[in-house]
Amino acid sequence: MQENAIVKASISKQIAEQLRDAIVAGQFKIGQRLPTEDELAQLYGVSRPSVREALKRLAAQNLVRAKRGPTGGNFVVQPSYEDLAESLSGAATLLVGMGALGIEEIIEARRTLQGSCMDLAVSNASETHIQNIETALQHQQDPEISDEAFCQADVAFHRALVDATANGMLRFVMYTVIEALIPVTNMVVTVVRERSEIIDLHEQMFNHLKQQDTAGLRANMDELLDYLLLKFEQASAAKV
Repeated sequence: MQENAIVKASISKQIAEQLRDAIVAGQFKIGQRLPTEDELAQLYGVSRPSVREALKRLAAQNLVRAKRGPTGGNFVVQPSYEDLAESLSGAATLLVGMGALGIEEIIEARRTLQGSCMDLAVSNASETHIQNIETALQHQQDPEISDEAFCQADVAFHRALVDATANGMLRFVMYTVIEALIPVTNMVVTVVRERSEIIDLHEQMFNHLKQQDTAGLRANMDELLDYLLLKFEQASAAKV
């Protein structure tokens, strides 16, 4: 019974991978309905349950969505930056947990990649971007929120800052970095860091953005990362 389950899973996985390749190659466009389960079963020479399982796999990847009714079916959807970043951030977190990535590498990556966004953020930030950054900052300033909620607000702040670049490719790349590296950084140093220090630096970054001061914004970003690295070193020394 177990062997049969593995074989069945393998079939559905292969079908899902072939359909995913077809979607990526543009054979099925965003919003287009896929062939029916019967048609796919005939195409691949498999049973409908195998096709159904393959479609569930694609749905879990946010590549297709099922709709009911006479005009329903399985439709190709565009995955969001958040959906794509979530899977990559999970991989990065795993690498950190296994010791394949060090905190110094994480800080260096954030410094290089986030620093490259500052010019565009200053140039392209709209009123909506400013409001979103301020909202995340206000959430962080709430003394009643938990460490987890504080970390989430931290992620929201930096994501909103990257959104201000108004550059789709940068947003995609940086969502991955932010979703993966900021929580990992915070998780490592949360024991010794002071929220007030983080909030103060974020406030300075926010003010420099509103003043269109790129140099000040970059300097505060570097100061924030230096602070996090220092706190990590202190936490590591305390464990020895």
